[in-house]
Amino acid sequence: MVLLSTREILWADTVFWPGEEIAVQDIVETMNQADYGKGWIGKWRKMTEETRNRQTSWLTPLVTETPRLEQRIRYDVYDQTLPNGNKRWNMGAGKGVNLIVGPTLEFAFSLPQYIYYPGEGRLDGFQGESFLIKNRIMASPEGQKNYVFSVMLAAHSPLGQTLPDYPAHWIWDPIVLFGKGFGNFDFMINLGSQWADGANRTFGIPYFYNIALQYKIGYVTPTIEINSTSSIDQLFFIGAPGLFITPEVLVGRFRFKDDWKLYFGIGYQIAIDKKTVEKEYSNAFVVKFHLLF
Repeated sequence: MVLLSTREILWADTVFWPGEEIAVQDIVETMNQADYGKGWIGKWRKMTEETRNRQTSWLTPLVTETPRLEQRIRYDVYDQTLPNGNKRWNMGAGKGVNLIVGPTLEFAFSLPQYIYYPGEGRLDGFQGESFLIKNRIMASPEGQKNYVFSVMLAAHSPLGQTLPDYPAHWIWDPIVLFGKGFGNFDFMINLGSQWADGANRTFGIPYFYNIALQYKIGYVTPTIEINSTSSIDQLFFIGAPGLFITPEVLVGRFRFKDDWKLYFGIGYQIAIDKKTVEKEYSNAFVVKFHLLF
């Protein structure tokens, strides 16, 4: 009779904890024969490739934050219809450059985000810079346990802000991220809260959540999301403003050179209740672009 130790049983279906990932990284660097160069850029590229190989390959939804670590340039545009029927364009939507800076760590900063009200130039302006840091706690790729669990802290700052009548406050979003896959199907969940310095009653949110359901068909991934901001009654799809449903299609990834890939997303965000229409907007046509590297 052959007896297996607990450690041998665990390694039969690998789940990458942060400490194990770093140890595995040391082994991979001595075994992997790919030539990335001898400088720090080459070592960084090797680290990012191995880090991505230890997680799932799901595409990122339009609104829901992925628990995966990403290295990309991303740009989103929202064409929003306001309660009075007028338009508001959000160009950038707080997205930008994401970098994998460690075996389990990602840092991101936004590209300039411009808010445009057609015909109402006095309201136009730049939104402040956004930042995030994400730590992947556990991950198991497709073919194994097929899930990712991470935590993230996002910060929305007044740096570079030119929007009129918009208070200059830092806003902080601590978020828990989880995703699980079953073959070609996967779901992702975000659960977080929002806190502001000096104006928490106005900008703070007790909790918010995002849910995304995806099914991959070749290069096409139909997705549907439910996006909410705060108050317990929204958990039951009634009451306070801030509840949307977003059907969408994600297309890609298309490799064109080495690790460089493209993919796109297009969707239509719909306010579910009357209060959301009155306080936020009734609908939004959303497009996004990803350049992975």
